[in-house]
Amino acid sequence: MTEKMKTVCVGRYLVDVPGEAEVSLSGERISGFAIDTVEESQAAFRQRVAAREADIAARRADQDDNGEGGMIEARDLRIPGLVGRSFVYGRSRGYMMNGDRRVDMESVSIEVHAHMGELSFLLSATSKQESGVREAEALLARLQMRGEEEIPPVPGFCIWRGVFAEPLPEHKNEHVILHLGLPGHPDMGLALSSTPSGQTGRSLLERVAETDAEATADEMLRVTKLRSGKRSINGIDGEEVLERVRELNFTTGYSFMWEAPGVQDDHLRPYLLLNMETGTNPRPGGKPVDSSLHEDAVLTLWDSISSSIRLRKSDLPPPADPPPEPPGPKLGALATAGEVCPQSGWWKCREGGPGVDVQGGAVQWIRKGDKMPQALLLPRQTLWQKLRALQPSIEPSRPTTWKLLDKRVRPRTPTIVALAPPGPGSVTADTPTNAGPAVVLGTSVKTGEVCPASGWWRCEETHALDGTRWFPRGSTLPAATFQVPVGVFGRSTGPEAIQRRSTWQLMRQAALLADAQKEPQDGTAPPAVGPSTLA
Repeated sequence: MTEKMKTVCVGRYLVDVPGEAEVSLSGERISGFAIDTVEESQAAFRQRVAAREADIAARRADQDDNGEGGMIEARDLRIPGLVGRSFVYGRSRGYMMNGDRRVDMESVSIEVHAHMGELSFLLSATSKQESGVREAEALLARLQMRGEEEIPPVPGFCIWRGVFAEPLPEHKNEHVILHLGLPGHPDMGLALSSTPSGQTGRSLLERVAETDAEATADEMLRVTKLRSGKRSINGIDGEEVLERVRELNFTTGYSFMWEAPGVQDDHLRPYLLLNMETGTNPRPGGKPVDSSLHEDAVLTLWDSISSSIRLRKSDLPPPADPPPEPPGPKLGALATAGEVCPQSGWWKCREGGPGVDVQGGAVQWIRKGDKMPQALLLPRQTLWQKLRALQPSIEPSRPTTWKLLDKRVRPRTPTIVALAPPGPGSVTADTPTNAGPAVVLGTSVKTGEVCPASGWWRCEETHALDGTRWFPRGSTLPAATFQVPVGVFGRSTGPEAIQRRSTWQLMRQAALLADAQKEPQDGTAPPAVGPSTLA
């Protein structure tokens, strides 16, 4: 069995097992979120998630069924390479007494469903704060697929068919268990568990010594210690106890354990427990059976597997820079309305002509990934139409075509109206900029919510005057500003600008900026940063 071995990735560690072994992972958790992986098509994924959303939405908001009430928020994932939905539901309120003081508590349930390739991943948790949904999404942004027996080349936390690749956002815990069985040996089982460290109880040798002290003479005669003591494996300090047990029905089995306490709050040195048993009846509740493996075979198998436990390191160093993006379309490329925009830049509508304008302008900036718009043509107004403030329009019967003129980033254009300033900050001046959890690029935050990171944030409304602005962490993100079209005779019939709620997307963090550095009144970036090139 040990002539041909294969390597299995378990959390942060590798272990070699017989090539014929049947292995599986269970109990996968990260930062309090249970992880489930399903092999399915994207169509099946969408159907299942839609049914789940309908089931949650159908509950009453005040329903208390195992802590699962009505839907609080449902939104699409905005993570490149992933499709899916995030659900926040089941608000639960309670309190606890701290002496004479009452402390109110509130929690929700969170589910984040994601799909890539032919795999679906679910991160779920109960009794979480609403902000936990962003924590789950930040973790999923670092998830990479892998084959069943593939060892990823980058450091990170392995789960079944995936790996959370470093650098990961700050998180609290990681948990996973490897299960192993051998064909033809149903009485044999092995498990390797990796859980957060910090156990302050007795060690393995202390617990076994206490059990032996309380055992009867008959029990001690039936147990033979084959090996007992401290054992370090590949730099991991631990303790080992190997026992042969003679059961009351005169069968013989083996119970082997190795335990490493690890270091508290260190993901690279968790609590590890390797346990192997033979002579276990495969039928639940059945009496012990004789070990199907001879003692020499059990010892050889144990030593082969246990001695291979090691911290997984990157086989290939991660690239210093991200791989270059494939070249986009050349200038002059054409795209039709309804198609996905292949390149961010300035596009010119090929419809219209002298005396016929295009709503929003004949040349428009369109972001990569957005749908190409169907142009609305605006013929020249007659004098009567101008007096009545009427604008005729024509919608072409066939999809309009756009031509790529310029790939450059949308320039900053001076505005003649004041932009909405961010709300007052909730972070004091003596709080360091990098305090708090890491925020991944591409994170979206709505108007009125607290800015989670200082940096450049882009307004996702195409015709907003804001463009990309710098906001300090802790401030309240403002509404987007839009200029009102002029009325008859070139005069505005109302305010020059209106403001409405929008969504802001993080484009670049300003980790080195001091929190005391404020945004100028004109909405541009702080002088220390200067204008940046944002894709």
